[in-house]
Amino acid sequence: MRLKVLGAYGASDAEHNLTGYLLDDWLAVDAGTMTSKLSLAQQARIQAVFITHSHADHIRDLPHLIHNRFSQSAPPLILFAARHVMDILCKNVFNGLVWPDFSTITAPQTGKPVVEYRALMPGRKITFNGVGITPVLVDHQIPAAGAIIEMHGQAITFTGDTGPTSEIWKRTNKTSNIVAVVTEASFPNDQQALADETAHLSPETLGHELKKIIVDAPVYASHRKTPFERDIESQIRNLRDRRARVLLEKNYTL
Repeated sequence: MRLKVLGAYGASDAEHNLTGYLLDDWLAVDAGTMTSKLSLAQQARIQAVFITHSHADHIRDLPHLIHNRFSQSAPPLILFAARHVMDILCKNVFNGLVWPDFSTITAPQTGKPVVEYRALMPGRKITFNGVGITPVLVDHQIPAAGAIIEMHGQAITFTGDTGPTSEIWKRTNKTSNIVAVVTEASFPNDQQALADETAHLSPETLGHELKKIIVDAPVYASHRKTPFERDIESQIRNLRDRRARVLLEKNYTL
């Protein structure tokens, strides 16, 4: 399984990009950074996107990815999200006011809708193009669901944004051949109160979450807020857990 990290941060500037991941060049998880890092040809190869939640840093490029589909001879983009997340997106983003609802617009080159929405039931695994996708609720400020994705006999867990949580770890521990976990650490330890208030993790609470995870696989911390990047990275190293890693904007082979 190949993981391309297009964006690994919870804030952006000229050198740091918002959350966005691509598996084997065709299955995306979140879309904070997508069109801003991929060519039109690369975008056309994306078949599906799973959105963990509706915060802007996870969906910023999604409207543009869908819009670009209109002029491409590519099949409809499949948009996956847990039911409550999908409802928020349709009501507040793809509503004709913020952005058109391209599920009702036919692409001239294909004669098919540009995007297809598929709301998923949390905890219920679906199979798409031979890949298993299980959305799992996590504990964030707003409705949110991570995903356990099974591909080529391997599995990877994405929590998206979360504070201390439990269900996704229980399911991760029961999933065979987990090769990586991508979670978060947004704020440094001296801002624990802010992390708690906004339902994010700090390196300290990430350390507590690591104790809930029994699988022996790298656990990558994403979504670092850029002003605190160095402090967060240092504090993750100080956890002294060999599984704890900092997620970088690069390509990983898992």
